[in-house]
Amino acid sequence: MGPYTAFDATYSFPDADNLESPFIEDPLFDPDKHRNKIARHTYEAALADLCESIRGELGAHAFLATDIKTIPTVQEAPENEPGMSVLDQSVAFSAVSDAVVFVFTDAGLTTGAGSEVGAILSDFNLRRRNPEPGRKPRKRIGLFLHNEFTSASIDEVPYTYDVPVREFTSKEQLLSRIQGFLEDIRREEKSRPFPVYEPY
Repeated sequence: MGPYTAFDATYSFPDADNLESPFIEDPLFDPDKHRNKIARHTYEAALADLCESIRGELGAHAFLATDIKTIPTVQEAPENEPGMSVLDQSVAFSAVSDAVVFVFTDAGLTTGAGSEVGAILSDFNLRRRNPEPGRKPRKRIGLFLHNEFTSASIDEVPYTYDVPVREFTSKEQLLSRIQGFLEDIRREEKSRPFPVYEPY
């Protein structure tokens, strides 16, 4: 999971066309490659490429929450039919996944994604000093930040939820760190299986 929208200076600054590029240089996002017909540029395409690399190079079944197209959101659902909010969908997908990976770099607009991290981790009762039992092992959740990325709320995640942060400088290093994260889960499952999710 991560931001789906790329930062584009032309949205905020009228003279951004004078820049060499309105986009932030990024190890995952390529503005020439990651375009779609709906949005001018989308970070979602960069994350989709990352999922493809995880599948091809690491042999894991990686997907984005937006890959599930058959569940309408509340706003998309036909009148008088229930939908499922975007956040509820993210929580549900995270609940049944063997591992959850959050990726943040400077090129993505991260306000919504940062809120999503906090909401998901809180829904799993992972806030420190929460008396309720955790509903998903912290070891199944990985937070990966580009070494130049800064966010006060994301930087606080290890202290608020006791979920470690792993830094990376390139896509290759990110894949290597994700591989290590997944291998830790596989090793622990062999010696001491632990649940994916504990429902209410």
